Amino acid sequence: MDYLYSPLGHKSIKPSAVNDLTAGFATGFRENTDINLGVGYVNDKTIPVEAIRKAYDYIMCHPQKYRNALNYGSAEGSPNLRQSVYNYYCSNKLGGLSEDDFRGRKIIIGANGATSLLDAFSDLIQPGIVVTSDPFYYIYTETLQNKGFTILPVEEDSQGIVPEKIAEALANIDISNLSFFYIVTVNNPSTILLSNSRRAEIIEIAARLSTKAGRKIPIIFDKAYEDIIHNTGLEKPVSGLKYDTEGIAFEIGTLSKIIAPALRIGYMICPDNQMAKLLVQRTSDIGFSAPLINQEIASWLIDNFLQQQRDIVNAGYQKKATFIKNLINGHLKPYIERYSGGDAAFYFYLTLKNIPVGPGSKFFKFLSRTTGNAEIDGLPEKKPRLVYIPGTICSKGPNAGCQLRLSYGFEEEAVFRKVFSLLAEACKYALE
Repeated sequence: MDYLYSPLGHKSIKPSAVNDLTAGFATGFRENTDINLGVGYVNDKTIPVEAIRKAYDYIMCHPQKYRNALNYGSAEGSPNLRQSVYNYYCSNKLGGLSEDDFRGRKIIIGANGATSLLDAFSDLIQPGIVVTSDPFYYIYTETLQNKGFTILPVEEDSQGIVPEKIAEALANIDISNLSFFYIVTVNNPSTILLSNSRRAEIIEIAARLSTKAGRKIPIIFDKAYEDIIHNTGLEKPVSGLKYDTEGIAFEIGTLSKIIAPALRIGYMICPDNQMAKLLVQRTSDIGFSAPLINQEIASWLIDNFLQQQRDIVNAGYQKKATFIKNLINGHLKPYIERYSGGDAAFYFYLTLKNIPVGPGSKFFKFLSRTTGNAEIDGLPEKKPRLVYIPGTICSKGPNAGCQLRLSYGFEEEAVFRKVFSLLAEACKYALE
């Protein structure tokens, strides 16, 4: 006997590819021995513990402003936090946005980080085709597929998703089946920054298709990593909202990457229309927006500490990225075709020269210590293992089998000397 599962339940029975992969490494994972570059954790040293404690103390001492901070909140989100986000954008001209750009738009707070807003959005849109970049954000695309959506990944170049390729991909598609566009502006996994001209072009494409379809075809700009663009020489991003005149652009942000993931603060700037009401209702359906105390802490930090925090975090990641670029060039040059990363966020995306890296490959077996050769694997105790994300999980491109994503957020610099020695050894072993 078993339960009567929903269609989503049936599709969720099989673990996602990344869940299956990381679970295999997690079994017996040894701290200070094995190395996890698969999970995109932030570095613990970037989390402002003392500032968070100070914010909590201040909130508890000022109940007039931070009312009922340890009680339930609202589905729309803390008024303090929404005002803080608004002030932060306008005072810093973040994304080029001003007070005028917020007219006819509203800010809402998710139940559990930015992902909860993405999940709510997919509950409210008729399942169909979702256009995104290749490589793609594998966690959300897996969720979408389980909900009945079809993912249409479109090639990106050094400026992000290529508009001409979007046109080619959509040429033979019935646009009545087109649900929405989902664009991560600093792409995960490649960390390529979507150029401002591309943002404008994508909005124009979505607007044209909306007119043709006789309905709004929305586009989500997920800017989760824009706060950690640590190469100051890159073009400053302009919000997609600046180019939207049809009310089809939705911008999602988070404080997870710049302050602390455990606060679970994700927000959306969206048209103040029926969809906004539905998103708030969806949050209400599952409880409330993020814990109110977390929202008030986030509000205080934005008002008093965020700019300083951004500078600290970006300096740290830029230093580490430069260090790792040198290691890539020093250890992997004979084996690598190209790579992206090191300018924003905390990922590198590598394409190796005809070296498959997926599960079952010699490269994978070497790093997971499952070759069957005791000299390589170590017996009875396995030698250090290394977790990464294979490209086959996040790309449909022709080179996906030889691509991998490495997260450099969590581990310290000293660990990466060992990392790139292991990667070079794995490449050599794979070619033997």
